[in-house]
Amino acid sequence: MTSAPDHHNASTPRQGTDAPVSYPTNQVLGVVDTAAQVSAVRTSLTASGFLDPDIRVETGAERADVVDASTGRTGLAAMLIRLAERIGATDEEMETKNVYEHAMRDDRFVVAVAADTTERKDRATRILREHAAHSVAYFGKHSIEHIVPPNKGSERA
Repeated sequence: MTSAPDHHNASTPRQGTDAPVSYPTNQVLGVVDTAAQVSAVRTSLTASGFLDPDIRVETGAERADVVDASTGRTGLAAMLIRLAERIGATDEEMETKNVYEHAMRDDRFVVAVAADTTERKDRATRILREHAAHSVAYFGKHSIEHIVPPNKGSERA
């Protein structure tokens, strides 16, 4: 059995658990399993021209609870998503959100990288893949591009 990761040594600031959740437009998200991977990803991203504010890391059950409580949308869209959840309907966006929520709940790290151009998206994706990230997806304004599927070998029961 392993102990929970040391979130404070991930060398990455993370939002407080009360920070609002919003749809990650023009961002690449990926999951890494260890704090050492977070540190290596951050180092590679900043060496490749990404700034600290371009990189966000989320982890832990508290943050997962905040993500679970939010649709990431506002207004009518948020209301319709909540209605769909109540009747048991899901869509790609809701299922993808659940992947990241469960990763945080399982003490893995969700790394989000701002990528407002194709070149930045490709660079962030390459770096995440080099550091064994799984569940990598690009969130465009109206679509989600799944790049690396969840790593079934690291899924916890």
